[in-house]
Amino acid sequence: MAAIDEDGRAIGFIIYDCGEESWNITLSYVVPEHRRKGINTALFYALCDKAIEQGNVFSIDSGTHAKNLAAQAAFEAQGRTKEFIEYTFRLKDEVVVEEPTAEEMRMPEYLVERFDTGSDSLKFMQAFLNKKAAEGYELHQAIERSTYQWVLIFRKA
Repeated sequence: MAAIDEDGRAIGFIIYDCGEESWNITLSYVVPEHRRKGINTALFYALCDKAIEQGNVFSIDSGTHAKNLAAQAAFEAQGRTKEFIEYTFRLKDEVVVEEPTAEEMRMPEYLVERFDTGSDSLKFMQAFLNKKAAEGYELHQAIERSTYQWVLIFRKA
């Protein structure tokens, strides 16, 4: 499944395996200049619609690295739940892996908040954003779930 821009270029995709009752997302990617625009979320929901249309699929599973907090926050904002943690036992030490630098290991703290603006206006959301800014958070991504319901992802400033 792919997202294509107005020039016909792929800007994001999801690769998945179709089991009989469970699908597994093996890879998802959005080009850096198009991230934080809801492309991965749109692709995920399109995949959900396809699975619902098929009728026999009861789950769509995926995973990410334990340190990929941004992906984990996005997954939770999309309504996914953490089911398990996977462990690996290496049988060979021939795999040469460079140790990440301290900067690469540093991941910003993320905070996911569901927010309902109500039918009045978005002024209440602005007040909420100001409150979070005073607590040391900056808005990282806003995902519109419906006309009045949002999922806001904040990053520690």
